Amino acid sequence: MSRTSIELSTLDHASTAPSRAPSTRSTTALEDDVGHDEQPPEGKEAFDSYPEWRAWKQLVACFLLFFTSLGGVYSWGVFQGALVRAGLAPSSTLAFIGATLAAMQAIFAIPSARLVSAYGPRRMALIGTSLVGSGPVLASFCTHSVAGLVVTEGFMYGIGQALLFCCGATLPSAYFLKSRNVATGFVYSGAGIGGAAFSLATAQLLKRLNSLPWTFRTVALIMTVINVPASLVLRGRAERRPLRLGKRRGEAEGERKEKYFDWTMFRDPRFCLILAGTAIAVFPLFVPPFFLPLYGTSIGLSATTASYILAGFNLSSAFGRICFGLGADRLLGSLNSLVVCLAMVAVSTLLVWPFAEHLGPLIAFAVINGFCAGGMFSLIPGTLSSVFGSRKLPAIFSFIITSYSFGYFLGAPIAGFLLQAYGGPDKGPEAYKPAIFYAGGVSVVATLLVAGARVLVTRQVFRKV
Repeated sequence: MSRTSIELSTLDHASTAPSRAPSTRSTTALEDDVGHDEQPPEGKEAFDSYPEWRAWKQLVACFLLFFTSLGGVYSWGVFQGALVRAGLAPSSTLAFIGATLAAMQAIFAIPSARLVSAYGPRRMALIGTSLVGSGPVLASFCTHSVAGLVVTEGFMYGIGQALLFCCGATLPSAYFLKSRNVATGFVYSGAGIGGAAFSLATAQLLKRLNSLPWTFRTVALIMTVINVPASLVLRGRAERRPLRLGKRRGEAEGERKEKYFDWTMFRDPRFCLILAGTAIAVFPLFVPPFFLPLYGTSIGLSATTASYILAGFNLSSAFGRICFGLGADRLLGSLNSLVVCLAMVAVSTLLVWPFAEHLGPLIAFAVINGFCAGGMFSLIPGTLSSVFGSRKLPAIFSFIITSYSFGYFLGAPIAGFLLQAYGGPDKGPEAYKPAIFYAGGVSVVATLLVAGARVLVTRQVFRKV
């Protein structure tokens, strides 16, 4: 992960901060018990002025927010498997719950960033914590209603985790300068580690409590106990920008829009290819974590063993986020690494998963695919900054993040419909192959599109890009 990729979270604040000091009126209006955000130092003193102890407290807090909120997303496959076994609905229908949960992060990316910028990370993290905690609790009373689960676990939890994601993703680069790559990689690894931990915890709770509703409630309690103190630790350093419904004084309408949406980027074929490639790559992204528990039981594994495989997928994803970023920095470059990453996702899906009808090959697939799927997230910001420059990164990245919503929402349900059309989870591993080939084929298309962008950037095969 290049240094410029880590600067994403501070660019939006830096690019929109006014050149003059904020007025006394606006400063006073924002004063409350939460306290003022500190301004990061500038100039020659900036490099050595980042507070180490407080920085590490912020880092651990951000890691914990990723651990719980995104960990719940990546462990949804365990709940989905339990709901299928309970006879609530076929996997094709239940996949929409997890898809809604994942899509909220993309759909609310820009609104969440704007709210955090206006009210600070601590306050918005506490709101996100309340939604992440109340969603599963209310879902525990809706275990016989798909619509109820979509509203509670899908929308409520999803919006809450979108807020927590935005809070946790924006702080490391404000507190770390010398070690930004390591700091951000550590925070993002919380998603994979949390996914592994909650996969195992959920499976054990289902086994010991023998109650789906109480498992939902217990998971909600664990998340709340972790998220509340982590949220209270957060302290932003960027200047707050109050929400304004009308046009800002002295600001032209075109200038205002340009800060958030740079429509001229669609004239660049490199951007169009990267946008299309990464948006398509998201479609198969949640197929393995949502369906590995069901697939494991279809080849004769116990539900507990299948949850261990999902935990391995998530742990591998955590390592992939860090390792692909370091590899991009030191060896290949972000864009080259992204092409390799997507190609490995396609190869593992098409050449390993269809033949993984025993424990060993299935573990190999989970490790390889999880490692590469996690790496994709860490490479996209660096790819955009290396190709288009840091100044355009916030506007470009907003398009990329928003485009993920289609893949998040439709990718896993399409696989579920294919599984159901060919007999359902009870028909053995053969019924999964159409869904597997769908995921692998889409990954191939994504790889070709991003590789096309690589060719447009430079035709020199061994150049680091």
